[in-house]
Amino acid sequence: MERYIIFIPADGPCRLVPCDDGDTCKLSTLQQLVGGFIEVTESSLEPTWAREPVECIHLIVNEEGLLRQLPDNPRATELYVCGDRSAIVGDAVLMAARGEDLIGFPKPVCKTICDEWELEMEDSTWND
Repeated sequence: MERYIIFIPADGPCRLVPCDDGDTCKLSTLQQLVGGFIEVTESSLEPTWAREPVECIHLIVNEEGLLRQLPDNPRATELYVCGDRSAIVGDAVLMAARGEDLIGFPKPVCKTICDEWELEMEDSTWND
């Protein structure tokens, strides 16, 4: 089954990114997407959103986003469980956690999440 992560840029439409290694993405891919070292933060989505056994759903963000004064990301902030920061800045990625692994979602799960959270996607994202 092909899996995807949901890329949520600070500006512009979101997009699905296919996982590198079946279920997961390489660290280098995640770093490229967020523009630097990654930080794993909790999202407000319950694990049941994944429709399979996972421990939680995370937002992956740039660890130095605040220091680098990256632009606010209101869509990612809406999905964030406020913890040690008041807002998400810079580009973010949404993915699930199963044990030690960060995994992607099947495309129908991505569609449900994007529809429910009103994430504007690139044109033709859902055309198969």
